[in-house]
Amino acid sequence: MSVQSVRCPCRGNPECKLCGGSKFYNYEVGPRGWMPFTCPTCGGAKTLPGNGGGDAQSCLTCHGSATIDPGYPPPSESTGGLLRRLWMIFFGG
Repeated sequence: MSVQSVRCPCRGNPECKLCGGSKFYNYEVGPRGWMPFTCPTCGGAKTLPGNGGGDAQSCLTCHGSATIDPGYPPPSESTGGLLRRLWMIFFGG
């Protein structure tokens, strides 16, 4: 299979361990297709420790889901997801 560039759910946060703030990460599609994987930023814990020992906060990469699904990347900021929403309305998904 080939390596694909996928939009990162963190939207370019420099603290993200998946893309390092570049907004995209490389994903190699395996023989079973696009498979979800454990979030590298939180390690599947869904939260990150708070600043200065405060309350834990939701993970900036997976947003509390513990996994990253490269098959459903977030929409681009330029269209605000409008094209994706229209596609889903007319063609399902």
